[in-house]
Amino acid sequence: MRLTLKNSMATKLIALYMASSFIVLASFALIVQYAIKHHFYAQDYQLLNSKFLTVAATLDDLQSNSSPALTENFTYLWVINHDGALTYSNSNQPLPPALSHQNALEWKEGGESYRGFRFKIKHPQYDAIVLAVNTGYHNSFINELDIVLIWTFLISSLISSVYAIFTVKKGLAPLQGLQSYLNNINTRQLDIRIPSNDLPVELSQLVETQNKMLDRLQCGFNRLSEFSSDIAHELKTPLTNMMTQTQVALSSARTIDEYQDILGSNAEEIERLNKTIRDTLYLAKSENQLLHSNKEPLTLAVIIQPLIEYYELLAEDKNVTIDIVELNLTEGGAQFGDKQMLQRAISNILSNALRHCDSNTAIAIQLSSDDNFNVIKVINTGEPIPASSLPYLFDRFYRADKSRKHTSSVGAGLGLAITKSITQAHGGDISVSSIQRVTAFSLMLKKDGM
Repeated sequence: MRLTLKNSMATKLIALYMASSFIVLASFALIVQYAIKHHFYAQDYQLLNSKFLTVAATLDDLQSNSSPALTENFTYLWVINHDGALTYSNSNQPLPPALSHQNALEWKEGGESYRGFRFKIKHPQYDAIVLAVNTGYHNSFINELDIVLIWTFLISSLISSVYAIFTVKKGLAPLQGLQSYLNNINTRQLDIRIPSNDLPVELSQLVETQNKMLDRLQCGFNRLSEFSSDIAHELKTPLTNMMTQTQVALSSARTIDEYQDILGSNAEEIERLNKTIRDTLYLAKSENQLLHSNKEPLTLAVIIQPLIEYYELLAEDKNVTIDIVELNLTEGGAQFGDKQMLQRAISNILSNALRHCDSNTAIAIQLSSDDNFNVIKVINTGEPIPASSLPYLFDRFYRADKSRKHTSSVGAGLGLAITKSITQAHGGDISVSSIQRVTAFSLMLKKDGM
C-alpha cells in the first residue's frame, strides 16, 4: 500500500494514530512524574512534621542538645523567635530568607538540593520552627526515572508508529479489493457486482450503494443501446421503403396516377419519420424537464369529450362505442394541468384501446378521484397483453410484437412512453392490467398538477 502525502486517507489515519499515541504516552509520563514528585513531597512533609512534633516538645532543652532531632542526619533545624531572628540552628547551613515568611520552599545550596517547611508554634519565646531535609536522593531517583520515561516514550512511540502503519494497511486492505473490482468495470462488463459478504459494515453499505448504481448504469446503458438500435430501425425502414418505391418508379415510365400513388406512399413514410422524430424529441425534452408547460384549471370531462368525438368516427368502423363513466368524482373532476399535454396522453391511450379492442364492444372511460388525485381509467375488451410485456410496456420503442413490421395501425412504440412522461409531469403515474381479455390503463394525476 503506497502512502502518498497528497490527500491520502492512510497517511492521515497514521498521523492521527501517532498523534493520539503521543498525547497518551506524554500524558502518562507527566502523570507518573507528577505522582512521584508529589509522593516525595508528601513523604518529606510527614517526616519533617514528625520531627517538628518532637522538637516542639523539647524546645526548652535545645541548649542542652538533648533533642533527638539534633542528631538526625540530613535534617536541618532552625528556630526563629518573635522578632524574626534566628535563635538556634543545628548546622552551619544558612536559613533561606524566604523561609522566614513562607511555609514551604525548595532551594539549592552548594550543589545540594533541599526542601524545607516552616511550622508556626505558640511559645512565649519562639515564633516558628523551620525544618529541612536534603532531597538529593529524591532528585537522583527522579532524574533516573525521567530517563526511563523518555526512553519508554520514544520506544513506545516507535512501536505505535509501526503498529499504526500495520493496522492502517490491514484495515484498508478491503479498499484495495474494492478497487480491483472497480478497475474491471467498463462498458463491456457492467454486469460485475462487488461481493459485500466479507467486507466491514461501513464498506458493505458503500458497496451496496455502488452495486445499485451499477444496476442503474447497466439499465441505462442497455436502454441507450436499445434506443440507438430502435431509432435506427424506425428511421431506416421508412427511408428504405421510399428509396425502393422511388427506384421502382424511375425504372420505367409511369402514368400520372402511378406517380401520384408513389408520392402518396412516400408522403406517408415521411409523415411516419416526422412523427417518430417529434415524439423522440418530446420524450428527450420531457426527461430533461425542458417541456413548456401551460398549466391552468381544467375539468376532466371537458378535455376528454372532444377526444371521444374524434375517435367515434374511427370507432364506427369496428362498431365500438366510447362512454364516460363518473365514479366518486369530487369537484366535477377539477384538474390543474396543461390541456394539450393531458389530451395527448389520453389520446394515446384511447388510440391504443381502439386499435386492440374487439369489434362490437365498448370502451369505458371511468373518472374517479380522492382527496389528492384524479384517476382516468380506460377499459377495453380484446386481445390481452402478455404478462411478460407488462413491465416494459411504457419503455420507448417497446412493442409486444417484436417483428417491427409497419402497418397502418402500428406506430413506433413511443405513445405510451410519452403518456407516462406526461402523467409524471403532473405529479402522477400510469399503470396497466390485462386479465381475461379486459385491459385497463389507469392514469393517476395529482389534482394540483405538481
